[in-house]
Amino acid sequence: MVWHVEAGVHFDAVRTPRTLGLRTMDTLGDACGAVICDPWTRIHYFLVPPQSTEGWALPQTVPCGMATYIVVPPLGASEPALHWAAEPSTPRVLTDVERLRGAVQQALNTQRRAD
Repeated sequence: MVWHVEAGVHFDAVRTPRTLGLRTMDTLGDACGAVICDPWTRIHYFLVPPQSTEGWALPQTVPCGMATYIVVPPLGASEPALHWAAEPSTPRVLTDVERLRGAVQQALNTQRRAD
């Protein structure tokens, strides 16, 4: 069972293409919080503190705040269904938005050099 949860209350999210999301997760390492993977659209959703995405503006990403609904999978879900690329776990459920911003920028820079 999946849940449709409104962002901006318990968390905001930052949406990235899957490839960028995987690079960002690698860059974040242990600082990475929960990440939802939608294998059908090839999208990753990084969960960040609520109301922290205001002013977010990085290429290939979309901030998801108030009035945006995120589909949240159950714990233990696996591919090919909607699943957690990084499950929420104590103490780090949410990724610090500034760390995420830096990691996404680094991943974008790495991607540009590879192209």
